[in-house]
Amino acid sequence: MAQSKILDIVTKGIPFRVVIVEQGEKYGLNKSITHEKADPLVEFYDYRYKHTEDGQFVSRYFLSTLLENGSSTGIDLQGGVPDWYIYEDGMTPVMNWLKEYNMEKIG
Repeated sequence: MAQSKILDIVTKGIPFRVVIVEQGEKYGLNKSITHEKADPLVEFYDYRYKHTEDGQFVSRYFLSTLLENGSSTGIDLQGGVPDWYIYEDGMTPVMNWLKEYNMEKIG
């Protein structure tokens, strides 16, 4: 069964949406860029602000970068905004979800 490419989490009371963007899919402002690499992108959105259907865009990483670092302890998505830090309580399920997605993909 195909895993969802959207995960909603809450950390320290702040809702985030995490979205996987695969090769050939659109992303970016108004979904105007096509992701051309085999390595999926992982996008993070602040779901409190409905600037898009996913919320306010915060940051994006390659899936391989997140898996290589392997940290479930937390991630600072943008240093200038204290609310945009995902703590361990939010990052652990994100990393588990990404590992499961990656295993299914290479399966």
